[in-house]
Amino acid sequence: MGHKNADTSPVSTSAAVTRAVTRLIEPGNSATCAICDEPVKFVAKLQGRQVIANVYADGKWDRVEHFHAECYEQSDSPYGKTA
Repeated sequence: MGHKNADTSPVSTSAAVTRAVTRLIEPGNSATCAICDEPVKFVAKLQGRQVIANVYADGKWDRVEHFHAECYEQSDSPYGKTA
């Protein structure tokens, strides 16, 4: 079953914040860029990169947004510097 101290373990009280990471575009990716509205798709001979942002609203997870790395950078990194 659960951990014996699960009900007494400390829980983070800090609000979750939106953050973004850069990742390789993988085969089968079906995301759409939140800036240019074009598919973020895998191209065999290119090592394309995408930015994925977990977006939080009022301290709660709201959605995931995908971007072409170039679109994200050209839009002044709307969710900050990527990890």
